[in-house]
Amino acid sequence: MHESYTGLLIKLKKQQIWGQSVFNQTPCTLSMRKCQFILALIFFLSSSESYSQKNNIWYFGKKAGLSFSSPGGQPIPLPLSNSAMDADEGCASVCDDNGDLLFYSNGLIVYNKNHAVMLNGDGLMSNNSALQGCIIVPVPGNHDLFYIFTTDALENGFANGYRYSIVDMSRDNGNGEVITKNIMLNPSCTERMTAIRHADGVSVWLITNDKSSDIFRSWLITCTGLQTNPVVSTVGVKLDADAIMNIGMLKGSSDGKQVCQTSFLLSDDVNNPTPNFCQLFDFDNQTGILSNPRSIGFPDAVITTCEFSPNSKLLYLARAYDKAIDQVEATLPTTVAIIASRVTMPTQTSFYGIQLAPDGKIYLAQPSFFLGAINNPDIKGAGCDFQKEQVNLDFHAAYVGLPAYINDLSFNPLNSYTYSITDSCTGTVQFLGNATMPGTIKWQWDFGDGNVSTVQDPVHIFVPADKQYIVRLTVSSDLACDSVKSSKIITPKGIMNNVDFDFFPNCDSGYIRFTNKNPLQGSAVQYSWDFGDGNVSASLNPVHTYASKGKFPVTLKLSTGTSCLDRSVTKIVSMQALAVTISDDQSIFLGQKIQLFVNGPGTVYEWSPATGLSNTTVAKPYASPVKDITYKAKVIKDGCSGEDSVHITIVDLTDIYVPTGFTPNNDGRNDNIKPFFGTKFELREFSIFNRWGTRIFTSSKRGEGWNGKINGVEQDPGVYIWVLKFIDDKGKPLERKGSLVLLR
Repeated sequence: MHESYTGLLIKLKKQQIWGQSVFNQTPCTLSMRKCQFILALIFFLSSSESYSQKNNIWYFGKKAGLSFSSPGGQPIPLPLSNSAMDADEGCASVCDDNGDLLFYSNGLIVYNKNHAVMLNGDGLMSNNSALQGCIIVPVPGNHDLFYIFTTDALENGFANGYRYSIVDMSRDNGNGEVITKNIMLNPSCTERMTAIRHADGVSVWLITNDKSSDIFRSWLITCTGLQTNPVVSTVGVKLDADAIMNIGMLKGSSDGKQVCQTSFLLSDDVNNPTPNFCQLFDFDNQTGILSNPRSIGFPDAVITTCEFSPNSKLLYLARAYDKAIDQVEATLPTTVAIIASRVTMPTQTSFYGIQLAPDGKIYLAQPSFFLGAINNPDIKGAGCDFQKEQVNLDFHAAYVGLPAYINDLSFNPLNSYTYSITDSCTGTVQFLGNATMPGTIKWQWDFGDGNVSTVQDPVHIFVPADKQYIVRLTVSSDLACDSVKSSKIITPKGIMNNVDFDFFPNCDSGYIRFTNKNPLQGSAVQYSWDFGDGNVSASLNPVHTYASKGKFPVTLKLSTGTSCLDRSVTKIVSMQALAVTISDDQSIFLGQKIQLFVNGPGTVYEWSPATGLSNTTVAKPYASPVKDITYKAKVIKDGCSGEDSVHITIVDLTDIYVPTGFTPNNDGRNDNIKPFFGTKFELREFSIFNRWGTRIFTSSKRGEGWNGKINGVEQDPGVYIWVLKFIDDKGKPLERKGSLVLLR
């Protein structure tokens, strides 16, 4: 087994979670209170914010990446395809104050902004199977120096402990160099660690957890560097019942007042009436002390990872084994109350990685081309809007980890700012600066439109109001060695496209159900529907039946009583069955691959069964079944569908057959050469030799062939020799030889 999977399987033990596939305007005329109420609702539901720049670029998984910047109005987050890194689990990245990439790492290799290995950037002593294998902490007051903290994994017996390396970005023409590497921090480690901002708003606490213990160490990083004498807290349940309890996660809340600790304890590891639990601690970000331990568990749950909401009030507990997420209110006064506040959301898949992002959403990772998301994590219950597959990673797969960051990089409630749109029609915004830094505070605002301010709580009018602006605040103090910078993307006029709807038609009956995706509440808010056939409705989520087939423009309009806030959206609803055509029935040899197709005006394609298909969601999949089979293709567009089927007959050869030639020109036909033989034969070796007798290809896997290349280099046309060794159904070894022609 490939070693990158070995560690994960040790953790999963007897759990069966691998079912999923890795590779699917005028001024307001209302009263001011009413106007502000509507504005707040619109802003709350749709605001797009970037609270920091240092975590704007994520790299993780199998060369997957995301950008939380907004170049040219492109969607946030934007998939990136330039990563050089494979990271099964723990990873980290860091940007400069403008959100531009500096470097990233999986705890083993450091990659610079050009996606090349940084000078001296290999050989770090983490482990690709450590859940929180590395985290990057900038040295306060120094924009060139960064710590990379690493930890080891269960699979290596935690032999390497917690270590740190130092990156100097002033080296190698700004590409950086690892100038200090693998210095021991603490020999006793788990797969857990996290970083939390100090109360001074500048320094950082690194929190580690000794192996099989209740010992936590808080290491302070200040403007003078890492303080090597940690603050030690002995608190909570001693996690020593099973080695697997050393696998898990530490996460700090955005306000720095709480820490969550999870472990991978399974119900069959320990005779424990509660199969698994997490621990919730109070954290004093002034002293680094953990206290007030609370064990949060449920009899039917195995909690693996965790993350706090931006406002720090809600805690999300991912249960990969159970394929569910629990939401609890972390700030309630008692353990009983926290447990009683539980809201469970089935996920239908196993999420491990979980991380709060710069857009204020929580993202979740699994082995997949997609990330899940919690879109409104500050909202209690179903309103948090969990989505199983929200972000398409552009064919670069996530695995089971997401990048780790300091707790307040995505949302900083202590040294940052909030704002409210007081008049969207004129683009008037009230800003409120927050700071906990000691000494005399200085405020420097950049509103992104050429205007600045030095007051704590400025009011600013943006012209034009319907444009996006990046508003930056720098907070500094005469007693602090560094400043705190934060930024947010705002639209002073309010969100422009907050009206949207889904529809679910039945083309046969003409019946269709409409769902308002972003409903607002309030006495002045009204919705109106025009179904495009002369009928209308004022219901929030209406149903309608069309009397005839056809395409209809359906319009949903939001009226607020203030014209600059009104919105509408129109979508075409097609109430007609789709006409589709499919491949002809075919007969093929066992082991042969053919391309199927289905034609139709669809946006969604569904093939079934999946057996032998390269992809079940494309119009033209490849099929290589091992027995007779009928494939059904369903084409869907706007809720209407059409179906057809194709039958494939397998010719089970009673002898061995190797084609006499092939044409490896990437046209999908005869692109490689391989033997065909029936089920009574067992392949031992299929080899190909050139004219000088050098073996250039060999395989013992049924269905695997040569593509006409050696180490990626195309070979010359001509005659080649093949040798086939196999065993028949009586156990007799046989051998065949022959020649073939490579044509180009």
